[in-house]
Amino acid sequence: MKLLKLTEDQLRNICTPINLQRAENYVGKFFDCKIQDNIIVGKIKGNHGVYNVSLKIDSDPLEYSCECKTSKEMFCKHAAALGLTYIYTPWVFETDEKIERDSIKTLDELSFYLKTTKLKTLIDELRKKGVGVAKLSDLIGVSLQQIAAILKDEEKDKYHVLTDSIKLACLYILEKDFEV
Repeated sequence: MKLLKLTEDQLRNICTPINLQRAENYVGKFFDCKIQDNIIVGKIKGNHGVYNVSLKIDSDPLEYSCECKTSKEMFCKHAAALGLTYIYTPWVFETDEKIERDSIKTLDELSFYLKTTKLKTLIDELRKKGVGVAKLSDLIGVSLQQIAAILKDEEKDKYHVLTDSIKLACLYILEKDFEV
């Protein structure tokens, strides 16, 4: 089980620089995001209503659809924004594929689990085992304020560079049966 691969280079190859720049304003503002086979879909409020946007990830060039006027002529900022949202915050995309932590056997499965599991979920599990955020903070060398900011960003579907590292630390602590 692995996430569909999408890169900023793929988006740059099909999108104009100005549309890619404009797309950044829409990152994280999608709703009803899903992964369906090799297609990511989402909805975004645009200037003229809500647009349904989709990207077929495994095609070259990327295939897309959007209900905005620009998309009939070129790869629009909404399609680019959907791609960027997927790259930066893949956990906002619902998928029928789930993986249980105890069945992870490959690095791809671990990556999939990290990208589809919220940090808050792992921290809540740690709390149930008696490991508070302060202890986690001491163990990993990330301040309580940073962890709080990362959790707040996660609520807004924003990605922080430390998120996956903190998730890995949480997983390690959860997997070991440490005395508290």
